[in-house]
Amino acid sequence: MKKTQNYVMRQVIDEFVLVPRGEAAERINGTMTLSETAAFIYEHLEAVKTSEEMAELLGQEYHISSKEVLEDVQEVLDFLEKNEAMTW
Repeated sequence: MKKTQNYVMRQVIDEFVLVPRGEAAERINGTMTLSETAAFIYEHLEAVKTSEEMAELLGQEYHISSKEVLEDVQEVLDFLEKNEAMTW
């Protein structure tokens, strides 16, 4: 998995925000607010190759079973891909 160059993530107080940049800023109106978990996933996109590996990494970080979070991880990855923030 790989982040695209369309966004940069910023932390504003206790919120994580994806801000469009470059050509994406011309096409995309506004920012996207991410949950802490979604921000963790975004930050670690390039550390793993599959959604299962991401679920394992997330599970280790939050001390939960990767099986419990796999569906949520996939939803976040789908959201990021749909909004051109990542590629496989």
